[in-house]
Order: sequence, then structure tokens, then C-alpha cells
Amino acid sequence: MRVLGFYSPRKYKHLYKLYSFTVYCMFIVLIPVLSSLYLIMDPHVDFDKVADNVFVICQLGCFIIKMLPLMFNAEEVRKSIYMMEHTLFMIVTKEQEIIIEDCRTTCRRTSLLFLVFCMLGFVTWGITPFFEGDYKLPIDVWLPYDVTQNSVVYFMTFFYVLAGAGNGAISNGALDPLVAGMTYFATCQIKILKNNLQHLGEQPEAKTSNKKSIYEQIMHCVSHHNIIIEFVEKVEKVYSCVAFTQFSASVLVICICCFKLSRISPFSMSFVWMVTFLCTMLSEIFLYSFFGTTLYEENQTLIQAVYMGKWYEYDLKSRRALIILMERSRRPMNVTAGKILDLSLETFTTILRRAYSLLAVLKNY
Repeated sequence: MRVLGFYSPRKYKHLYKLYSFTVYCMFIVLIPVLSSLYLIMDPHVDFDKVADNVFVICQLGCFIIKMLPLMFNAEEVRKSIYMMEHTLFMIVTKEQEIIIEDCRTTCRRTSLLFLVFCMLGFVTWGITPFFEGDYKLPIDVWLPYDVTQNSVVYFMTFFYVLAGAGNGAISNGALDPLVAGMTYFATCQIKILKNNLQHLGEQPEAKTSNKKSIYEQIMHCVSHHNIIIEFVEKVEKVYSCVAFTQFSASVLVICICCFKLSRISPFSMSFVWMVTFLCTMLSEIFLYSFFGTTLYEENQTLIQAVYMGKWYEYDLKSRRALIILMERSRRPMNVTAGKILDLSLETFTTILRRAYSLLAVLKNY
């Protein structure tokens, strides 16, 4: 991300900002703008050309907004990442080490798989023009010169367009698993909190302690719960715009991609890259939705974890503290997209339904 211009170092901030702004304008912004100008200014544009380009424009265009927090809110992004190193998030028991290791494995596997999808979609999209004719670019763009005048001009333009889309694809392949992984990290911390609540007083150092140590452990659990809530709020504050932009664009992108698939011959190169693109898009919004749902559901079971402990053996003060924690945990813990949509599987199915409805309208006209 730092090489691509979207994660500033602590040193040379001003120089890096200049580099980041240059990359952002030349690659992230310019390609969808030139493609939009082509659709507006070319007098021979028909419906098929619009369908060929508009869903790519939407996806590349949403990168313009998605990358803004990484450019202009870099310090908050850094704080949200470093917050995972908080002392209250440190593991204690072997059982909790297994929970954290499962979190690491899941996040690494998810990140790698999604990045492979992004790269596969990008590569198939980039090589498709070579199967369709001479001097054709991956996406139609308005240019002040004739790209077909010679092969040198064509390949320079081709690689520029490819670099612009590639920058967005790779950045996207790193950003989305980051947000999903941070959400899943909060889920794993709730699992650890539940484990602590179920085994209050069972740690070796606590077996010979008095009731006061039980109360102190409960206060530690309360502090742990508070820092989890604070972490989730930080993630939502920093990345809510990112998720909302992607969810908003997904309806139109999925719809038009399915529409194009219904109009081209199966197993052609265009068909292959569109299927790959569609799978990438679906996996992208599924990442947000699935891990958002796991966070919500895990938090809902926190009350059960308290009840399954030996609360009946605690003194009145400790039981009152547990009741307060239980009441606080009844408030849903979820991450929203733009304070409008919850990151949940219900939202995922809603997006699919809206895309299908729009597809039905397009096919009728």
C-alpha cells in the first residue's frame, strides 16, 4: 500500500503526500474520468458500448472515494491498526492463544484468496483486448490523439490504462480484507472476553484469592469490553465511507455485469473475465457482510457466557457488576456503512435482490 501511495510513513510525510496525490490523480481519478468523457463525447456510442464500459467505470470510480481515507486520514488509519496492540487485547491462556491463532489464519487466508481474485480479474480484463481485435484498449477512453497511429503509441497508452486500473485493483485487494479482518479481530476479542467471564476465578493465580480478586477480574472484563466497543467505533468511523461506497456501487456493477453475461457468447474471453469480475465483486461485499454478521452474533451471546459462569458463588458487589456488563452487552455491536447500512448477510442479500430487480428492468428494455 505504501508503494501504491496509500499508506504514508511517519517520515517524509510532505514528500509522500505529493507522491500520493500524484498517483491518485494520474491513475485512480483520470482513467474513469477519461472513460466517462468517451461515452459523453463519442457520437457513435450505442447501448452495447455503454454496457461494456459503465460497470468498469463504476468500479474504478468508487476507488476515487474509497481511497480518500487512506490519503487524507492516514493518522486515523494508523491508530486503528495500532489499536489492536492494546494491552487489554493481550492473550492470557492457551485456549485464548488458539482463538487468536485462528483469527490470524482466517485473516491471512481470506486476504490471500481475495487478492488472488482481484489479480485474476485484473489479468483477464487486461488481456481480453488481444483476443478481440487490433489496437483495442481494455476500456474505451477519450484521448486527444489517435491511439491506432502506431504500435508504440498504442502500447504506451495500453500500459497506462492497465497501470491505472491495476493500482486500484491491488489497493482494493489490500483494503477490503483489512476492514474485514479488523472486524473479525473484534469478534475474536469478544470470544476471549466470553472465555474470561466463564472462567472467573479459575486461573491458577486466582484460586487462592479472596472475593475482591473476583471483582477485580470482572472490572478487567468490563475494561476489555469497553476497549472492544471503542475499537469497533474506531473502525466504523475510519472505514464507514469505504464500505458505503462499495455497497452503493455494487448494485449497479453486479446488475450490468450479469446483463452483459446474458448477451455474450459463453466461454469467450470476455465471458471469462466477466465471470471472474463478478465473483470478485460478490466476494468483496460478502467479506464485509459475513464478518459484520459474526461480530453481531458473537456479541449477542455475551450474556449467555456470563450466565454460564459461577456467578451464584460471587458476592453481591460482583454480581451487580456482572448485571451492568450484561445490560451493556444487550446493545448491538455492529459496523455500519455510512451510518445507513449494517454490514450483515441481510444487507448482502438485499444488494443481490436490488441488482436482480434492476437487471429485470434492463432486460425488458
